[in-house]
Amino acid sequence: MTDYEAATAFLGPWGRFQRDVFFLLCVTVVPNGFSAISIVFVADTPAHACLVPARANLSAAWRNSSIPLEEDSHGGAPVRSKCSRYRLEDLKAFSDQGLLPGRDVDLSNVSTERCLDGWEYDRSVYTSTITTESAAGHVIVSVLTSTNPTRSIMFIVFSKTFT
Repeated sequence: MTDYEAATAFLGPWGRFQRDVFFLLCVTVVPNGFSAISIVFVADTPAHACLVPARANLSAAWRNSSIPLEEDSHGGAPVRSKCSRYRLEDLKAFSDQGLLPGRDVDLSNVSTERCLDGWEYDRSVYTSTITTESAAGHVIVSVLTSTNPTRSIMFIVFSKTFT
């Protein structure tokens, strides 16, 4: 391989053009840095639980108890499930009969279903993110909360392949 100086001698010496191009390239780093860091904020998935639609027409007690509690993976405290809810038809029947959750009905015996109507997101930290506002975000949450491991693995493989 030849000497670097000899190989680039035809370009000429460092001049005003090279300095200006270097300066302009340095200036473009700042906005690119902001856009690269912004993904941390706009792509976060906030705390969420299954949406219980208003059309379900449940009493306040049943609406508050419609999401099963699960043990938090970090602290062990019970938190609302992100992936399932109690079957709305069952809850509606209990609500119409005037039964109360936890007192008249043992919730551990009520069957569950996956989130059929989407999710309700905690807006205390972020008012909106990619996940809360886009159909693609809902697909991501749906796949990540899926109980089918093949579906989750295929989503991760394809999303990494095409991005």
